[in-house]
Amino acid sequence: MLVALKLQPSWRRMPALAPLPDLRAQEHRWYVVRSKARKEDYAVQQLERRGVRVFLPRILEWARGEVAPLFPSYLFVCIALLEQYYRVVWTPGVRSFVAFGATPTPVQDGVVAFIAASAGEGGVIRPLAPFRAGDRVQIKSGPFAGLVAVVQRPCSRPGRVQILLDFLRQGATVELPVGLVGRT
Repeated sequence: MLVALKLQPSWRRMPALAPLPDLRAQEHRWYVVRSKARKEDYAVQQLERRGVRVFLPRILEWARGEVAPLFPSYLFVCIALLEQYYRVVWTPGVRSFVAFGATPTPVQDGVVAFIAASAGEGGVIRPLAPFRAGDRVQIKSGPFAGLVAVVQRPCSRPGRVQILLDFLRQGATVELPVGLVGRT
C-alpha cells in the first residue's frame, strides 16, 4: 500500500527576512578576535596578508624581561563586518569573534585609540618601573632571600634593579631581576 503525502514548499513556512543593509555603506569598526593559544603573532601575519587591519597591543613584563600580548589570545581587527567576516573567521590562527549573542560586538569608539596612544614603538606598552631609587625592598627568593635592601637605581630595560644590601655592616651593591624583589 502506497501513501501519498502532500508537501508544501518550505519557503511558505519561513518568516519574512529583513532586507540586508547595503554592503558599501558598511562602516569599519573595531572588533575583538580570539586567536588560538599562543598564536597571536601568526594570526596577525595571516590577517595582514588578507588585507585586514590588525592591532595586537603588547606589554613589557618587567619580571621576565620580555614583551608579551597585553590580552593573551585576543587581538583587535578593524573591518566592515558584512564584507570581511568570513575573511577573518576563516583565517589560520583565528578561533572566533568575541560576541554577546549571535553577532560579533564592536568595541566602543576610542578604546583601541586609547590603548594605541598608551603604547609606544611597535605597539608595546612600557609600564612604569615598579621601584624608584630609595625604596625599601625585601628579596623574595634566591641566596639573599629575606634580606632588606634599598633600591639604588630604578629598573633597567631588561627588567633588573640595582639594590644596596647592608650585608655584615658593609654595603654591597647587587643587581637582581625585578621578580625577586618585593616591597617591605
